[in-house]
Amino acid sequence: MPSPITNCWWNGQIVAIDEVRIPLNDRGFTLGDGLFETLLWTGASIRFFEDHMARLSHGAQALGIVIPFDVATIESGLLELAKQSMGVAGAMRLTLTRGVGARGLQMPIDASPFMLATLSPVESEYPAISLSCVDVVRPWGAPSSRFKTLSYVDHVVALSRAQALGAEDGLMRGQGNRIACATRANVIVRYQDRFLTPPVSDGALPGIIRGRLLGAGLIEEAEIDDQTLAHCTSACLTNSLIGVRRVYRLDERSLDGDEDWITHLAGFIETLEGPEGEKARHVGD
Repeated sequence: MPSPITNCWWNGQIVAIDEVRIPLNDRGFTLGDGLFETLLWTGASIRFFEDHMARLSHGAQALGIVIPFDVATIESGLLELAKQSMGVAGAMRLTLTRGVGARGLQMPIDASPFMLATLSPVESEYPAISLSCVDVVRPWGAPSSRFKTLSYVDHVVALSRAQALGAEDGLMRGQGNRIACATRANVIVRYQDRFLTPPVSDGALPGIIRGRLLGAGLIEEAEIDDQTLAHCTSACLTNSLIGVRRVYRLDERSLDGDEDWITHLAGFIETLEGPEGEKARHVGD
């Protein structure tokens, strides 16, 4: 982006970031009690907007958080914010908190949720990445694993430990010490001519790109244990910002296997503009 974005979308209005005041008793701030979505603004459109809203709505309903705006209002606010990008790609971070509450864990009866959206620069390309397995376990079955909550301290620690090992990202464990996901993305491995991604039951987050690839039958859910990982011939990461990103090293092993399938997955994602039969959201629509 040509210059830092100084405005944000805060509770339905475009305001200067410096003007935002988050109450000290906001539960998102004190307890991580909330959800978030990270959407890709391509410079012309919001990719997979409906997918993100569906996941946010599902998580909010499960956690008992009321989304304070309808989808059309959120979309309008994000597109208004996107006008500041000057046509350059960026990451839209949409945060929803339960709102203020008294000290303690008890859910407030009359909470007024807060919603904030910011826009930040992103890389134009994502080169191949190195991974290391780390001894941080995602709590499979727990809300913090099944939904995209604000409680991300496990991922922060996992990334730090992976970087201490000389890797750029870490693979976190799940149920039965099997692989769950990377700290910032889902993982897919090629094993015996099958393209596998860990199931949600093992701690994988139901990612947007992962869901699209599963829906198209291009990958399949399967448990990924240490043996599978040790004998996979290639691997990639997926999330809404990076799309599909090749892994060139896993722990101490180079992954120089067939990359055509990764190129195929990336090409498939690039052909998609939104949910089936609909286009991505554009400024001016």
